[in-house]
Formats: sequence, C-alpha cells, structure tokens
Amino acid sequence: MIENENINKKVIEEKVEKEQGDDNENEKDNDNKNKEDDIKIEENISNFEKEYYKLKLIVIGDSGVGKTNIIKRYISNTFTIDTKSTVGVEFFTKTFKINDDILKLEIWDTAGHERYKAITSAYYRGSSGALIVYDITRIETYNNVDIWIKELNEKVEGSLKLLLIGNKSDKKDERKMSIETALHKARQLNIPLMETSAYDSTNIKKAFETILKEMYKDFKKEKVNYKKEKTNKSEGVNLEVENQKENKCC
Repeated sequence: MIENENINKKVIEEKVEKEQGDDNENEKDNDNKNKEDDIKIEENISNFEKEYYKLKLIVIGDSGVGKTNIIKRYISNTFTIDTKSTVGVEFFTKTFKINDDILKLEIWDTAGHERYKAITSAYYRGSSGALIVYDITRIETYNNVDIWIKELNEKVEGSLKLLLIGNKSDKKDERKMSIETALHKARQLNIPLMETSAYDSTNIKKAFETILKEMYKDFKKEKVNYKKEKTNKSEGVNLEVENQKENKCC
C-alpha cells in the first residue's frame, strides 16, 4: 500500500532539507565563520588537465533504480527512457577545481543484478564516497539498502562518505515509499537522504555536489597521502562480462 499518500510536497521538501542539514550543522557554522574553510566548486574544467588528484565515487543499488540515468543526467544532462541495464561496471569522469585543487571525479556505475555482485564489488576498493540508490516506486529496492551498505562495509576500507538517494521523485502517483520511512532509516544509518529525479533533473546536481564536498573534506585531511595523476587518453570504460538483453529502467 502507498504510505501517507497525502503527504504535502512542501512538508516533504522541508523534511529532506532539514535532514540534509542536521548532520553537518556545526561544520556549516564553522565554514561561515572561517572563509578559508569554504568549499567552492568550479565546473567546466577540462578533462585533459595535465595533473590532478583522483577521487572515486561508486553508485550502487538494485537494477532498474536509475543509477545510469542519474549519472548521465549529471555528466551530460541527458536522459534515456529505455536504458540498457549496466553489464559489469562502467565509469564516467568529471573534472573540478575545488579551491586550489584540480580533482578528477571517477563515477563508477555498477550493475545491480545479483549475478554480477562478485565482479562489481571488486571495484568498490579505493572509493571515497558512495551513492546508495533506491526507487521510491519499488519497496523492495528500498528494503535492499541495508544489504548494499553491508557489502560496502565488507569491501571498503577506511573512511567512506555516503548519501542515500530515493530516485524517481517525479513519479508521485506511483510512490510506494514515504519520505518519513526513508528519513527514519537515514537517521538509523547516520547518513543524509535526498530524493532525486533523473527524468526532470530534480536534485541531481545537488546530490553530486553534496557528496563531493564531503569527499573533499576527507581529501584535505589526507592530501599528503594522495599522488597527483597525469592525464591519459582513456576517459571511461565499459567492462562487459557477457551479452545483456535490453531492460527498461529510468
């Protein structure tokens, strides 16, 4: 059954905004008082910068929740109704200047099918952040969030910034998962929550900038341990392990 069908949209937005702000309220206050701590993201930086620091972000969740379209909406502002399910792993890159640092963000799009788990989980290593995506119209994808986080804890060493994403917020009439229930889980897991729509772009840029800023904070603390990379010709890869029939997802 649809939970809380008559949730007021304004109330939803206020609750999500409050949840996103509560966890880092003290840090934001400090940032306002100390301009040196401001995190300023500059886009439209060439992917062919000669030297840069590399950060790795993985996007995980069940098949069909919209991971690929979320990434493509952010990277190239495109959306495809009939998207082929990811086979194995793909990655995309986007280069930023944050303060005085040139950063190339590798965004890894992992297959959600169970049969690819052994392959895709190998690519979790070295990640600085993760978007865990569920579909607000499919309760089972939300219920599986705990499984995905458990897998992250088992495969990733060190600090990892997380953001829980409820995708397909444009499908209001098909909503099966209430924002209240999702916020409760987010509080239990101690991670922020954001609802997005790859279809109409709602909160896509905001989601990536939110996780990128948190990843950058850890980068600043450990910058001495990062080595500058040099540009090569390959900007992405599609690691296919077998032919995959087209499945509809968004």
